[in-house]
Amino acid sequence: MKGLVSGRPARIAAVLTAAAALLVSAATASATPAAHASKKADSLVIGLPGIPPVFLGVRPYLALQGGYYKKWGVDVTLKGFATGTDAVRAVQAGQIDAAWSPTPFALTLISKGTPLVGIEGMDKVDWLVGVNSSSIQSCADLKGQNIGVDSIGGARYAALQGMLSKCKLTIQDVKPIVLPGNTAIAAMLAGQIHASVLHLDDLAEASKQGEPVRKILTLTQVDPFQHYDMLVATKDNVAAKRAAFVKMIAADIAATRYMYNPKALDKVSQIATVTGHDANVSKVAIKEYLALKWWPLDRSGLGVAGITRTIFENVKLGNISNGNPPKWKDVVDTTLWKQAFAQVNKKK
Repeated sequence: MKGLVSGRPARIAAVLTAAAALLVSAATASATPAAHASKKADSLVIGLPGIPPVFLGVRPYLALQGGYYKKWGVDVTLKGFATGTDAVRAVQAGQIDAAWSPTPFALTLISKGTPLVGIEGMDKVDWLVGVNSSSIQSCADLKGQNIGVDSIGGARYAALQGMLSKCKLTIQDVKPIVLPGNTAIAAMLAGQIHASVLHLDDLAEASKQGEPVRKILTLTQVDPFQHYDMLVATKDNVAAKRAAFVKMIAADIAATRYMYNPKALDKVSQIATVTGHDANVSKVAIKEYLALKWWPLDRSGLGVAGITRTIFENVKLGNISNGNPPKWKDVVDTTLWKQAFAQVNKKK
């Protein structure tokens, strides 16, 4: 592989160096046996994927920095993890209260008896395979290629599994390279790899750097009904802290409404710089995500169709046993979202 910084801007090198240091810190934190979940009934510790956080984290950071959590009477701490799978493992270990998890990973755990439940969701996928090499022109050309993913079994890995089916390839036909969080696009810009599973905001960052990355494959081309992410917690913790979770979801609903107000674009773009993108790149990405309805507006994001379809696809991929796969009612609890939604509308 090429060196990370050969002939590339120093800024990219700095991103990669900082990310590497933060990932070591995150790994150490995840390995700590002591519990970190808040013991207070009105406090929650929520895990987010990526250090810095992936773009999914823009809404919770808006809810935090914009005062929405405080307004709704819940003390929320946001904690970053290298990947969403790491964050979910911290939930299992009792280190945090809940985490945003790749839906396929959460469903796989639940299918194996892990007592997790989805209480809020994001049901629109933006996964794509981006390339910056002229030798890769189609899905079939990915055979034998190094392709960036977040972790083996993680969100990007699962998305790649699905996308490769478009040209009858499997994950065994490619070489997944682990690049957690936002490091994948930096690695591409640095010439370390030439193909990766990316988000829309990664493309905006590449364009800003003057090295456009081409989109050759998207998950929506293969299956537009796949489910993206769920906020998961253990069933026991949901029961113990139900009131706090309802308040947090109410804050998320209110923050989402604010995001869709065109007048809020500048403020939301500034908060989105927490992802490592500057405000201009964030603004481009936010417009695309809002057009996609990526953050569900006045919806739980936990619809039956998307989750059922994702269960079906992951049974086909071998991630979930076909003996007795879970059903929608086994993996989500929408009563908290409904209660929160009623409270937000009552407070209007």
